[in-house]
Amino acid sequence: MEGEKVNVRLTRHHKNIIFATVLLLPSIALLALTIISPLIKSVLMSFTDYSLLSPDKHWNGFANYTELLRSSEFYHSLRVTLVYVVITVILDLMLGMALAVVLNRNIKFRGFFRSIIMIPWAIPTIVTALIFMWIYQGDYGVLNYTLVHLGMIDANINWLRTMSVALPSIIVVAVFRQTPLVSVMLLAGLQGISGSLYEAARIDGASSWRIFTNITLPMLKPVISSVTLIMIVNNFQMFTLFFTLTNGGPAGSTTSLAIMTYFTAFSKYEMGKASAIGVIWLVLLFAFSMIFTRLTNRDDR
Repeated sequence: MEGEKVNVRLTRHHKNIIFATVLLLPSIALLALTIISPLIKSVLMSFTDYSLLSPDKHWNGFANYTELLRSSEFYHSLRVTLVYVVITVILDLMLGMALAVVLNRNIKFRGFFRSIIMIPWAIPTIVTALIFMWIYQGDYGVLNYTLVHLGMIDANINWLRTMSVALPSIIVVAVFRQTPLVSVMLLAGLQGISGSLYEAARIDGASSWRIFTNITLPMLKPVISSVTLIMIVNNFQMFTLFFTLTNGGPAGSTTSLAIMTYFTAFSKYEMGKASAIGVIWLVLLFAFSMIFTRLTNRDDR
């Protein structure tokens, strides 16, 4: 009937959906502006010969990818990144687990140690890198001073300018900063394990090692999987430590994918090629995350 008003009533469920959408819109817009839009732009740019030295930009298909996959420099950077990630994550997990087990026990000043353990993680990465630059300094660094006086080395070592020790030196800094976070996350998992399981195992005469391998590790498996994935992703995209400590040197021995991308974009001004490195980097991380998640989920069934 003409002129009759239609009374539309929204249920509580629909009102909640509308309210949640309104609240999420600013975050979605910010996410699209800062992540999704640049990501799409980078993918499209990777198929061009765009350079900061030339205003022209032409579509060149997969030429950038072909050049990269034939480049020994790319595979060297990938190898450096993988070596760094694998060693760093393994050391993070081993040391973090040891710290978590100790802090989970009833030791003296446990609360104090739990409160200060996160200090290395709370310090900004750039500050940690600058502190270790002074520690590693070849002429008057405290590390050389200590090792020489202990008789462990005969002469000073330029830790960040010697090819054989530059990457291990960066790994030490990364482990120093990241281990506290790993230990806190594992400690949270340990506190979720029922004490009755340990009591029953001790009554049965199980040793500490058997308790750790048969109770602690299986119960911590979901936490360990999550921590491992987080650490791998974080370390795979590590830039600050490499750039501040060695800047990819000496002789490219610490040139990771992040450093290679930076130099390609802002030293060689090849933005298209740099975008292609970023896309390959993203695909590798995404593929690994999917495979890792699928394998861990399958093992949990």
